[in-house]
Amino acid sequence: MRRTIAIMGLVLAFATPLQAENDAAARLTVTGQGVADVVPDMARISLGVTKDAPEAPVALEGVAKVAQAIFARLEAVGIAPRDMQTAQVSLAPRYDYNRNSDGPPKLTGFTASTTLAVQVRALDQLGAIMSAVTQDGANQLNGLQFDVQDRASAEDAARADAVKDAMARAKVLADAAGVTLGPIISIHEGGARAAPVYGRMTMEAAQSDMPIAAGELEIGSSVTMVFELLEE
Repeated sequence: MRRTIAIMGLVLAFATPLQAENDAAARLTVTGQGVADVVPDMARISLGVTKDAPEAPVALEGVAKVAQAIFARLEAVGIAPRDMQTAQVSLAPRYDYNRNSDGPPKLTGFTASTTLAVQVRALDQLGAIMSAVTQDGANQLNGLQFDVQDRASAEDAARADAVKDAMARAKVLADAAGVTLGPIISIHEGGARAAPVYGRMTMEAAQSDMPIAAGELEIGSSVTMVFELLEE
């Protein structure tokens, strides 16, 4: 019985490397990129409000009043509640670090701030909205990002373009190496992404609507494909 088991183990020991050698077929891995150009039809803006005051409650109250006025303004021009959000609220002490004094830093007051995230689904209103909220007290623009409300078709076009690019790359590499492309072993999507436009500036009360140029937005995608290489 032990002799039979020993013989079977010897057979398996020789068979395993042969099987592994057969499974290790030559393969080619390539990554393709695809891009679809679209015209944005919405924008996301991040508005900031900052107030200084000798006492913390006064600073917070000042920020709250401005935020309420901005929300009221946005609602009046047709921005839905689901498109308005308080993204951040902060309160920090302010000190006088006068180096000419030997004593500890002197507390001079507090700085309160809040950040409001807004989605504007009608770009023709964006300039007027940005001008209006500055009059209500917004004094910072922390970010501006254009997007499209329905990205599905653009993402699908970018994916298809990425697959075509990967297959073209694979053919060029295979021809240069003198081998033949076999069947596709796997396809892995890297994910669709947009190329947003960000900006940061200090806002001042505007006398006219802020000019806005949305331009185009690039929706990109990438795929990684693995091909089997066939012997000539």
